Formats: sequence, structure tokens, C-alpha cells
Amino acid sequence: MKHFLFECKKIIKKRSIWIALILSVVAMSGYYFFNYSVAERMHMNRMFDLENSQIEFPEKIAEDRHALEEANKAGDSAKALDLQLSIDIYEKMLADKKFDLDHIEAGNWAAITQKQYEQLDRDVAISKSQNYPVHSMMDQMVSMFTVRATAEELRLLAETGDEPLIQMNSITPFHPTLYDRFTGKTLELWEDTTKRYGMPGFYFLYQIIPAFVIPFIILIGCFVFGNNVSSEATKKRKGLNLYAVLPVNRPGLFFAKFGSGLLCTLLFVFLILCVPLLSSLLTSGVGSLQFPVLIYDGPGESLLGLKSANILNEWTDEFHFTTLGNYLGMVLLMTAALVFLMYSVYFLLSLFFKNPSVNAALLLIVTFFGMTVLPKSPFNPFTYVDLHRVINGEFAVSHFNDAIDITNGLLLVGALGLVLTIFSYVRFRRYIVE
Repeated sequence: MKHFLFECKKIIKKRSIWIALILSVVAMSGYYFFNYSVAERMHMNRMFDLENSQIEFPEKIAEDRHALEEANKAGDSAKALDLQLSIDIYEKMLADKKFDLDHIEAGNWAAITQKQYEQLDRDVAISKSQNYPVHSMMDQMVSMFTVRATAEELRLLAETGDEPLIQMNSITPFHPTLYDRFTGKTLELWEDTTKRYGMPGFYFLYQIIPAFVIPFIILIGCFVFGNNVSSEATKKRKGLNLYAVLPVNRPGLFFAKFGSGLLCTLLFVFLILCVPLLSSLLTSGVGSLQFPVLIYDGPGESLLGLKSANILNEWTDEFHFTTLGNYLGMVLLMTAALVFLMYSVYFLLSLFFKNPSVNAALLLIVTFFGMTVLPKSPFNPFTYVDLHRVINGEFAVSHFNDAIDITNGLLLVGALGLVLTIFSYVRFRRYIVE
């Protein structure tokens, strides 16, 4: 234990590590505040539109009413009918925007999401009765699964009263899903209008996890804390030779160096993930852990209790929602396992190559290759680097393999990390001679 604590003290005393830590904290907090400014600007644009409608729409209605009187006097029934239709539309739009404005200003998000849910629920019923989707974008149909999932999310938000994530399309805030099949310009427009921004701290974490931010943070942690052997085995610095004349054994020394770096990497990753939570205390708060998170269940069971055919069906495939608290809990577990795996790989590389930049580049290349080239499989450890799509069941459903889940991921990643740790110890033996 004393050797372990000694190695931890050596890490803490390094000025370069403190500089890297400070820069990482500044970068993450800057990322949060930039995201917050974008989300706030989108919210302000929505408020400006709602407020402006309370001025422009009454003016438009008054103009149409005057024109309607003139048309009635002139006996132009066709024009009068068009004007009356225009008046009805603008009055409906004015009432809807007045409703949204009043409840947003009062912070009553439950009323807004309840109204949106009721509309989408009606659309789902109409689509089922007609056997045809009713929502489209640039002549391409919105997946029925997306409409159903969005309606359920809005229902849950109405129950909890939580503020929804901010997105450009605030009238019908669709939850994008893997069932969407847009192409070309429609895909670009869909991604822009459905991209979600979280202003509270927990919502921000939920937003950035699918963007592979956590694996990148782990890589930085390995680069900063995973060189406590290679840095002492260079030609200029031969600190490891000192241990040859000290009463220490190689297993104890190895686990002191390996464990101290691993612990510091874990603490570094979780500290960086806490930065948005601390930053959000200065803005809109941390948010609610009851926020609903979509989980894919895939094709339902047949009457015989067997899984349906391996074909995605946007009308019948099942889903459910878990809470953001449960989701983040699984993220933390999987993050800890990934830290162990990636640190083990980096530590093993550092025993062969003494240049931290080379080791980081190799780790990045290996991870990228494993994620993009190797097939998505429960036996591919790099499948689990994409935390979000493993936890929410997207990989399991899209590849029709229920074995791609967090339990198998924890077992596989942990076991592989343990094997690499053993290899690291075998390689480490050449540095120290008892």
C-alpha cells in the first residue's frame, strides 16, 4: 500500500498533470457554456416568435375582417369564403401561440407537453386507422415508430412536468430514432430540426454521450496518467533502476504503478463529467433525473412466445422509457469498465513504446478500427465503446442480437482488461531485476 500511495503522490506532484487537468476542466466548461448559449439563443428565438405573433396576428386578422366586409358588400362569395378561412386559421394560430407563451413564461411545461402529446396521439390513431403515416418532411415520411416514441415521451414529460430538451422544431418536437430513413436534403433538414440541446447539467450529459465524448476523455486520461513506467525507463531517466536495490517485489511494484495510474484516470474521467453539473449551477441547474430516455425493445413476441422475424417494423416494434437517473447509472458502470480496458491497452503499449503521443495515437487507431471495421457483435469489445447505443438497445435491435447489452459488455470488457493487465505484468518483469 505504501508503494501505491507513493506512486499517487508522484503523480499529483507533476506540474504537467495539473496543467493538463486545468486545461481539460476549462475545455469541458467552455463546451458546456457554448452549448448553453446555442440552446438559449434557440429558446429566445422561439420566445420572440411567440411574442411577435401576439402583435402581427391580430393585425392580420383585423385586415382580413375589413376585407371580408368589403367582399360581402360586393357580393363576392368566393373571396369572402377564402377570407373567412384565413381568419379562422390565424385565430387558431394566435390562440395556440398565446397558450404556449403564457405557459412558458409561467414555467408550466406540463401543459405544453400534454397538448403536444394529445395532438400526436390523435395522429397515431389516424395513421393506424388509415394504415398510412400522416407526418412527412419534404415529401419523405416520418417513421411511425418515431411518431409513437415521441408521443410517449411527451406523455411522460407531461406527467413529470420536466422541461423538454430544446430543438429547432418546437411545434412537434420529434425524438429521432433508428427507424428514420431520410435521404439527401431532407436528412440534413431532419438532423437540424431534431438536434437536441440540454441546458441543465444532467441533460447536457445526456446530449453529449452519443457523440463519443466519454471515450475521448478516457483517451486523454490515459495519455496523462498512463506513463508512470515509460517515463522512468528512458535513457535520460532511469528511475526504475532504483527499485533493483530496494526491498520491493515486482508484483507489488507493478500494481502500485498500474493501480495508481488507473485510479487517477478514473478520477479524472469522473471529474471532467462533473464539470457540466457544477457549471450548470450557474445557469439553469442540474435538471431532473426523472427525464425519460428511450430504450428500444425491437420486434415483439409472436403468439407462440417466439421473437418475430428479423425485420424492423415501425408500426409494431416495441419500446419503453427509463429514467435519466437509471441511464446515467449504467453509463457510469460502462465508463468504469472502458477506463479499465483502454488504460490496460495504453499501459501495455507504454511498455513497448516510450513516446506518449505514439501510444495515444495507437490506442485511438485501434479503437477506431474496432468500432468501424469490425462487425457489431457481443464478442467485439469495441462495440461497447458506443455507450449510448448499447444501453438504449439500438445495436441489439438494428443487428437483431439481444446479446449486445450492458451486462455482456461489462463482462467482456472487464475480462479483456484483466487479460491485458496480466500481459502488462509479464512485459513489466523485464524492467526490474530482483
